[in-house]
Amino acid sequence: MIHDLTEPVHWQGRQWAVTGFGIESLDGMYHVQASEIWDENGRPPGWLESLYRRYGTDRDDLRTALKVARSLWSPPSATPISTGRPSE
Repeated sequence: MIHDLTEPVHWQGRQWAVTGFGIESLDGMYHVQASEIWDENGRPPGWLESLYRRYGTDRDDLRTALKVARSLWSPPSATPISTGRPSE
């Protein structure tokens, strides 16, 4: 089951999507705000390890979502990285 994702959807995989909010699971169970995608004191965020341990988590898909999200959102303020396109 796929829930309505927060627009815009920047990338969508098999189980995870990168959206205007951050990273969202397609089933609507998990939402990670963009400001929380970065390592904490050199360690992966706690939510990432928790999701990796959960049964059924597609680790490759989540890793890709995290990589895409980090390419779009800059630390620590988690503001969108400029695409170089003029504002509309």
